[in-house]
Amino acid sequence: MDWDAIVAHLTQLPDTELTTTWGNPAVKTGGKLVAWWRDAPDSPGSVAVKVAPEELEALVADDASPFFTIEHFRKFGTNAVLVRPAEVAPEELCELLTEAWRLMAKVRVRKAWEAES
Repeated sequence: MDWDAIVAHLTQLPDTELTTTWGNPAVKTGGKLVAWWRDAPDSPGSVAVKVAPEELEALVADDASPFFTIEHFRKFGTNAVLVRPAEVAPEELCELLTEAWRLMAKVRVRKAWEAES
């Protein structure tokens, strides 16, 4: 998946918008970050995806995992994992993105979506 496919997946979910964060393209729900493009020296060609704190530790525990974090995220308590989209199966990345949206969405929006799905 590339960034355009990630945006297409996320913006099909309710109350999402394409925006920016710190000059990088991002998707938010209800004003909260869900995922953003990060092409920095410590994370080239990567997407940051919001996760629950306990999921973050599980995803980055295995050095062979395609998911990683950076010192900047740890320093500021950013509950997000980084991944290079080409290193993950599209289905797995879509599942991670949907879960990120569910984590960040307003409760009433999430519940309405879950009732329809």
